Amino acid sequence: MTSTQPIVIVGAGPSGLLLAKYLEQNHVPVVVYESDPHADYRPQGGTLDLHEDTGLLALKETGLLGEARGMMRSEGEAMKVVDKTGKIWLDENVQEELATSNVKDVEQDEEVRGRPEIDRTDLRNLLIRSLSPSTIKWDHKIHSILPLSHSSYQLSFVDKPSITTPYLVGADGAFSLVRPLLHDIQPQYSGISMYELDIPPSNLTSHLEGYIGKGALMMLDEGKAVMPQMNSGRRCKVYLALKVPIDWQRLNPLPEIHEREWLCELFEGWTEEVKEIIMASEEGSIKQRKIYQFDPKLRWETDKTGVTVMGDAAHVMSPFAGEGVNQALADALLLGQTLVPLFTTSASNTSHGQVAPTSQELNEALRTFEKQMMDRARVEMQGSKENMDMFFGEEPARHLAEMLSSFGHGGPASGVMGN
Repeated sequence: MTSTQPIVIVGAGPSGLLLAKYLEQNHVPVVVYESDPHADYRPQGGTLDLHEDTGLLALKETGLLGEARGMMRSEGEAMKVVDKTGKIWLDENVQEELATSNVKDVEQDEEVRGRPEIDRTDLRNLLIRSLSPSTIKWDHKIHSILPLSHSSYQLSFVDKPSITTPYLVGADGAFSLVRPLLHDIQPQYSGISMYELDIPPSNLTSHLEGYIGKGALMMLDEGKAVMPQMNSGRRCKVYLALKVPIDWQRLNPLPEIHEREWLCELFEGWTEEVKEIIMASEEGSIKQRKIYQFDPKLRWETDKTGVTVMGDAAHVMSPFAGEGVNQALADALLLGQTLVPLFTTSASNTSHGQVAPTSQELNEALRTFEKQMMDRARVEMQGSKENMDMFFGEEPARHLAEMLSSFGHGGPASGVMGN
C-alpha cells in the first residue's frame, strides 16, 4: 500500500508551513497551495511573541529554533499601559532587567526562555527557506473545493488545473474554504474594528521612540485603543481599535485624502502623543479590518475522512491574548505528530517504508487530533475574549496594568496583540 499522493495543505501561513516542514523532515510527501503570487507579495503584519510550550516547541521540534533565535528580540516583551489622559499605569521599560536574560545560548541547550518577539515576516521567511523549493505552489487561488466522496476532494483553482486528493488540510484562515467540508459554522464579528498603520524608521522621532518603549504601548479608554508595537529595524506597527457595529467602517469610510487627520479626530481629547503616533505613520499605508472569533465551545462532528483544519481555520480568536500564531504552530506540530506514524506504519501493513493508512485509521486519528486541538485552544479562545472585553470595558488601563503586574513580566498576558 505504497502512498504516492502527497498530503495537500491549503495556505502558506505559519501553521501550513510548519506542518509541511515537519512532514518533509519525516519523509512524508507534502504540497502547499497558496494564493499569493510569491512570498513577498504582501506584508505579514507586525511582531508576535512565541511561547515556550507552543510556538517555541514547534520550532524546536522542526530544527528551526537555533536560526529563529537570531531573529528574536527579548526586549520586545516590554509593555507600557496608559489611559487617554496619558497617565502611565504600567511601564515595564523602566524595570532594571528586561527579558534579555530569558534568552539563553541556544548552542548550549537549544532552550529559549520567556516570550521573545519575532517579526511575522521573519518567521514566515524562515519557514519558507526550510522547505524544498517545489513544496509551495504559489499563485494557486482556490475557486472551490468539492467532496467527490467521503474520502476524496477536488480543488479547483483560478486559471490553474484542478487536483484531486484524499489528504487535505485547511490552514487557510478565518474564512477557510476547507472548513465547510467539516461543518457550516462561521466565526462571528467580535464587535471590534481596527486600522493598521506603519511608522517607518525615518518618521520615528527620538521622543516618540522613547514614549512607545522597546515593546508595545497600550493606550486604552472609552471603548477605543491605540497600540503601537515596535518591530525590528526601528519599524513600528500601529493598531487603532474601536468598539463599533459591524458596518461602522462601511458607513464611515476613510477619506481619499487626509486619512491620518481623519483618524486623529476619532481620538479627540486624548493625549497629544496619539496624534503624533498617527501622523508619523505612512500616508496611504492604512489598512482596515474587523476582528472575528469563534465561540470557545465550538466542536464539530463529520463523516468525512482525510480532511481537517487547523489554526484560524479551526479556532480563530481575537488577538488580545497573543495566542493565535502560537496555537496555530502547536496545531501544526500536533497534526504532524499524528500523521507521520500513519504514513510510516499501519495496523494492516507493518513493513518499513511509506504506507497509506486505512480510511478508518485516518478518520480516527484526525478526529482525535481535532478534539485535542480544540481542548487546548478553548482555554486561549476564552482568555482572548475576556481580554478583549477588558480592553474595551470600564477602566481598561487600570485593569490591564493590574493583570500584567499580577503575572509579572513575561506572564500570560504579556503577549497581548502578539498574535
